[in-house]
Amino acid sequence: MYKIHVENECSCFKKSAFVNDQMFKDKEDALMKAKVMECRMNQEFCHTHYFEAEDMGDEIIIRSVVRADYEDDDDDDFI
Repeated sequence: MYKIHVENECSCFKKSAFVNDQMFKDKEDALMKAKVMECRMNQEFCHTHYFEAEDMGDEIIIRSVVRADYEDDDDDDFI
């Protein structure tokens, strides 16, 4: 059995229809589902975090990191 585990359940994850610790008989199915989750979470959540799925053998871990804050960037720096 192969498990998809979301390491840190942010508030967006908790509010979503996603389920943590899903189990699959086939590794390919687990990897495909994890990649779909990763993509959807990165596109649909509030963009506070960036999500990345990592194959750890029998477990695929979806980790999150806080996205960099680009609000302080100033386009005038390139002139």
